Amino acid sequence: MELVSVVVPVYKVEPYLEKCVESIRTQTYPDLEIILVDDGSPDRCGEMCDMYAKEDSRIRVIHQENGGQGAARNRGVEQAKGKYLVFVDSDDWISADMIEKAVDAAERFQCDIVMFDYYFVETDASEIREMDFPADQVMHITENKELLFAPPAPWAKLFRRESWLKSGCQFPAHTYFEDLAVMPFFILAADRIVYMKDALYYYRVRENSTMTGKNYEKSCKDKLTVMDGILAGFKKRSLYEMYRDELEYLTFMNVYFEPSKTLVLEKADKKWLKKYKEYIFRVFPDFMQNIYISSFGKKDRLHLWILNHDQYWLMRVLSRGRQMYDRISGR
Repeated sequence: MELVSVVVPVYKVEPYLEKCVESIRTQTYPDLEIILVDDGSPDRCGEMCDMYAKEDSRIRVIHQENGGQGAARNRGVEQAKGKYLVFVDSDDWISADMIEKAVDAAERFQCDIVMFDYYFVETDASEIREMDFPADQVMHITENKELLFAPPAPWAKLFRRESWLKSGCQFPAHTYFEDLAVMPFFILAADRIVYMKDALYYYRVRENSTMTGKNYEKSCKDKLTVMDGILAGFKKRSLYEMYRDELEYLTFMNVYFEPSKTLVLEKADKKWLKKYKEYIFRVFPDFMQNIYISSFGKKDRLHLWILNHDQYWLMRVLSRGRQMYDRISGR
């Protein structure tokens, strides 16, 4: 049985940490090393990690000064000894057979990355987020360029540690969207990738997390910096032209379409909308001709028209209408 290293960055998650760690400890796959990286958490998390280590010899604890989630993950990888790497965020949890199923797929298909679906968990509801890839089929970036659109989070994936190290990438410290900054390059480094159509990870949405917080200035600055780094990285590897359509779409979705919709509905200062819009029109001025954008459905086409023409009020009206319909229909 192959050793699997489970890296858990820990910071200010005292109410959630026990459920997270217990979901890892009780895996049906027992050959684990569980690396808890206390990233200078100011609450009881560090003490709790030490307590778990006393209860389970597979758990190791690293205490470090706060460097952000990316730095904590890097430190865990440095200490990992397993053939495979798994990342679990400390406010999330995993299904009991997640690692067993992922390792089985990795061994059967001799893969560098195994991807699988996850549950998007809010306070009173959850839904499965699926990927649009063929299941149980070995893929490579040259034949499956859409792999660049896979969710960039390192969780909901299993990695062969050798391939991870081969990429030469590390998560940037103190940076939002640190996963987006490196995941395209981990995908490039992988010789064999497989997707399992099975929801095995539970991603918890909570207020004031990186994904839901409202630090618009840092979010905007970091997102544009991250995207600059991705484009520069592909140019440095002489791969920019080969993947230009995919990079254009990746940029469009991450620094214009999705964040702009969020900002509109949150009624954020329009200057952030302007910054995202200026970026996409500067870097990819002809993005409207992109092959992936041209296949948009009616709903997305309408949202894009609203953003391009600054008719933000219409998006808010449509959102309120949908919410009212959901309440009436009992959805």
